[in-house]
Amino acid sequence: MSPRSLTVDERLLRRMARDAAIYSLTRPSALVMWFALAGALVLSILNLSAPVAPGARAPFAAGWMPVIIAGLAGFAVFMSVSGARTAVRIAMPVEQVVWVSLEDDRLQVGSGRRRSDIDYRTFQKMHVGKDAVLLKLRDASVATAIPRALLTDADIATLRSKIS
Repeated sequence: MSPRSLTVDERLLRRMARDAAIYSLTRPSALVMWFALAGALVLSILNLSAPVAPGARAPFAAGWMPVIIAGLAGFAVFMSVSGARTAVRIAMPVEQVVWVSLEDDRLQVGSGRRRSDIDYRTFQKMHVGKDAVLLKLRDASVATAIPRALLTDADIATLRSKIS
């Protein structure tokens, strides 16, 4: 395949970061975090409505727990989006030309003067978002992001068949 290229702009960067953040916030470990936060929120709300002995007051922190838990959830989303945006911006700076080429045995990706040749066996799985294709590296918690606009549906199918 001959390389396809595009110039990265701020809008594309934000949309790719959104796809990467959604991906990271829906991973199994993140789902465990969401269930734990939801459980803690429910328990803290139930604790607020629990009867208190006559003349006794509810603990001071009990009223703040739902707010703190909601704040932690918001902070997790903020950090995921911020981290994704930073990672995509470092890999593909604004106004840089990004290109991709699917070869028989490897994926070639370039940005500016950088070029990566990555064997398909390096990838564990693939997630196709609206604006980004995320390729999770085997035995690592990181993923490579490629603008979705650079890949046709046939390219996506080829990538899926080569990543097992």
